[in-house]
Amino acid sequence: MKAAVLRELKSPLVIENDVPIPEFGPRDVLMRVKQCGICVTDVRIASGARPVGELPFIMGHEGVGIVEEIGSEVANFIKGDRVLMNPLVSCGMCKNCSSARDNLCENRKLIGISPGVQGVYAEYGVIPERNLYKLPGEVSYSDGVLITSNLASAFHGARRVDFKASETACIYGVGAIGKLLALVLKSFGASLIIGVVRSEKSLKAAAAFGVDYLINSKKEDPVKRIKELTGGKGVDAGFEVVGKHEAILQAIASTRAGGRTCILGVPFYHVIMDFEDELGFFHEICEKEATIINSWGYVRQEFPMMINMVKKGLIDFSPCRIKIIPIEEVNEGLKLNKEGLYTRVIIGF
Repeated sequence: MKAAVLRELKSPLVIENDVPIPEFGPRDVLMRVKQCGICVTDVRIASGARPVGELPFIMGHEGVGIVEEIGSEVANFIKGDRVLMNPLVSCGMCKNCSSARDNLCENRKLIGISPGVQGVYAEYGVIPERNLYKLPGEVSYSDGVLITSNLASAFHGARRVDFKASETACIYGVGAIGKLLALVLKSFGASLIIGVVRSEKSLKAAAAFGVDYLINSKKEDPVKRIKELTGGKGVDAGFEVVGKHEAILQAIASTRAGGRTCILGVPFYHVIMDFEDELGFFHEICEKEATIINSWGYVRQEFPMMINMVKKGLIDFSPCRIKIIPIEEVNEGLKLNKEGLYTRVIIGF
């Protein structure tokens, strides 16, 4: 089969035409890949920032496709089914799995990310049956990629704060995930969504995603403006989606007393709660009885919910800008991902 193979860190992926089709077990499905999203995690793997063990390695964890063959114990799929994959392979037995939090599975592995677990930058991939979901005909393959990539993280974040209809929200960082978070909050019935960005280009890109007010934090104080837009109180739910120290503090300060702040971004450095006001921690955390929630990945129960909401049109991906490229252009795709011009760059087969 054809695949994009990582043979050396910090070097371009190699397109190979004679990679063996992977073997699969009795509870696995051999998926013929139709499309696979390119994620920032893939960029980090290729650069050596995230170890994947021994090379060569095939990345890719945002795949959709068609069932090609099934293992002897597979009961829920047949050849030809359109499917979407959940890359998080959980054990189903540990305490977290037993409490519907398989994203925190003690034995979890990630397809196309964890050492030795080959991904789907290839014509075929092996996926455990319990990690596949049927993709209705009303949902395109590209929409399936958006579900298993950006939407999954955004959807989980909204559910983590138990977001309710008529509530207000602010989003610090209306990028790839922040835009889809706006679509999710809109579908949940948000009465007000405020987006905070750092450039005019980001303002224009975010305007189509249902954000009611957009703030350029380089031109005005976002916390002050959010307070003005909410009668001096702050929003019911604040979301930080960029993984930046300053934005985390601002999101907390923008949330009303008794509200919830969700940290969706991933800061890859030491973060301290050093509010500008020397009593900032007291005022923003203690006195407000703040609830600060982290959101990590997604859980398996959310995939049928997301697929159905997209099928019904409750979540509309039409504002999303995607680019589909052949696998031969995967290295250019990794560069495009870093530039952030598209909601998702997708490899098509």
